[in-house]
Amino acid sequence: MALIFVGAALLLFPAASCRRKAPPAGPGATGGDGSAAQEAPLPGKIPASAELEALRAREKELTTLLADLKAKGPSAAKAAREALLGHLGSFDGRGMYETMRELLLKGEEGYRELLGFFIACDEEHDKILILTHDSRLVYAMLRLVALYPGKTAELCDYLIRNTRDIPGSFVRREIYNFLPVFLNYHRGKYPELRQLLKEDIVFQLKKGGQYLYKVTLAMRDLQFKPPIESMLPILYNLEDPTSHGTVIAHLAGRGDAGLQALIKFVEDTGDGAHRSVGQGLRHIVDIDALGRKGLALPFLEHANPGIRQTATFYYFRHPRELADLERALGYLDSGLTVAQQSLVLGSLKRKSPAIYRALLEDPARVTDEKVRARLEKAALKLKKEAGDDS
Repeated sequence: MALIFVGAALLLFPAASCRRKAPPAGPGATGGDGSAAQEAPLPGKIPASAELEALRAREKELTTLLADLKAKGPSAAKAAREALLGHLGSFDGRGMYETMRELLLKGEEGYRELLGFFIACDEEHDKILILTHDSRLVYAMLRLVALYPGKTAELCDYLIRNTRDIPGSFVRREIYNFLPVFLNYHRGKYPELRQLLKEDIVFQLKKGGQYLYKVTLAMRDLQFKPPIESMLPILYNLEDPTSHGTVIAHLAGRGDAGLQALIKFVEDTGDGAHRSVGQGLRHIVDIDALGRKGLALPFLEHANPGIRQTATFYYFRHPRELADLERALGYLDSGLTVAQQSLVLGSLKRKSPAIYRALLEDPARVTDEKVRARLEKAALKLKKEAGDDS
């Protein structure tokens, strides 16, 4: 409002100064025939056309000035953001509710301002944590969700579409945290939003799977199985295996398509010592033990010694019969670490007692000195416990 008064004042004063009153006509100002003589322009008098041009130029100048003043003043978006940050800083749930409600009801303009606030909080991580964990602020937002579900759905749609360039942001984490629950509560409503979330899950996976745990929970809640290939970029990023376990477990539960993806990953990687390859082999061997006989065999006889050794390690974590004694002997003689020796001998003792007894009866069949010594010690202990001192 102050800007309007300033502009009006600036506009009026020059306009007044541009006008000059003509001096009164003096005696004898009539012509010889008694009619009024035509007035001649006086020195300093501005013609009407020139005066109009001066006014237009001044108006243009003032319009530019007002626009400049307005640009320098606080924008509505900035004012709204500062108000929201103020409510956040003072833990003012009531104020947060009122300001957010006003923005929510504005539609897209308000959604844009809310997103700006969320991103501002995300840039200072402690703020986003306060916003999503303080009970007063959370209650304010939940109240809006309860009273305005349609507007909430529109806001979520806007947030999904306008945060794709920041897939690792906490804003997107909270979308995946909240939206599946919201959609399931309003089951049957907002089908377009449900479909958008499914498409965004695929997008998030292809972008590297930030917040993968939240994404997989969303997949579960939506009963959505994304295309197998959308998860492979995460799996083949061997430099960051953080999320590999989640992806591998998911693929292992996706039937033949998922299983073939795991087999191909092991073959393509070819590094039996890599933790993720080991996890893949473990699932392959587990599925073999559950009834898919023969599935593990190519890896038990693989040309790559690392893959062969890792597959055999997991193979003997399941019950095996005496027919696998030779395979057990080969594994025990493959240069195991002390920890590996302890693990495999413990597994054989608990789950494959026939093989373990055969090893104790003839430890000399094992060529590795350390393993043979452990077997001889165990055999001697067993004899003492049985009371056989021979």
